[in-house]
Amino acid sequence: MASRSIKVIKEALLNKGFVDEPIGKHRKLRLCVNGDDTGIYTFYSHSAKECDDFILGRMAKHLRLMRVQLNDLIDCTLTKERYIKIRDLYRLLRNQTLASPSV
Repeated sequence: MASRSIKVIKEALLNKGFVDEPIGKHRKLRLCVNGDDTGIYTFYSHSAKECDDFILGRMAKHLRLMRVQLNDLIDCTLTKERYIKIRDLYRLLRNQTLASPSV
């Protein structure tokens, strides 16, 4: 897969309700819904111009998305509302798995 421009990624996530914060050498993009922090975040280097496949994979992992879904989020074919539904489903499945007794 190809690398992506950090500027494009940042603009797409900011349009989805993410907030950009400086953290040392890096920047943190965290998702806020109705002014509340959701605990969803990812990082990027403020000095880099592009994100390679490795970094994009890490971003997808932070956001609990498959790499293809991250591309959809960046390309704006995955809406903020749909992303939140995916996250809610992920959380529900994870909680059910953790709550189920071991066999």
